[in-house]
Amino acid sequence: MIEGPPARVNFALELTSTGAATVLKAAGEIDASVSGELRDRLATAIESGTPVIADLTDVTFCDSTGLTALIHAHRAADAAGTRFVLVTRQRAVLRPISLLGLADMLEIHPDVEAARAAVG
Repeated sequence: MIEGPPARVNFALELTSTGAATVLKAAGEIDASVSGELRDRLATAIESGTPVIADLTDVTFCDSTGLTALIHAHRAADAAGTRFVLVTRQRAVLRPISLLGLADMLEIHPDVEAARAAVG
């Protein structure tokens, strides 16, 4: 059997910056085949020094590697003295966050407008 890298799943990232905050919008499935890209894009956004909003509204699946990328981003933002917040109402994202006890660590908002208001 020939093994190669994992097949890429349905996934897209879009980065926008408004000056007051950087929004990284993810859509599709976050698993091991894309979590490295997510982690790298979040790290780059955090290095800009502005608050980062990870919009996960259109994420339909998030495995442990995706959650790890979010935890790394949270810690990097904390170390850089900036904010990192999530936007989601998706059970596929909220349930694993809750089960792993991460809800108290990660700041989660129901929509981008609420997140923008929170990061000011």
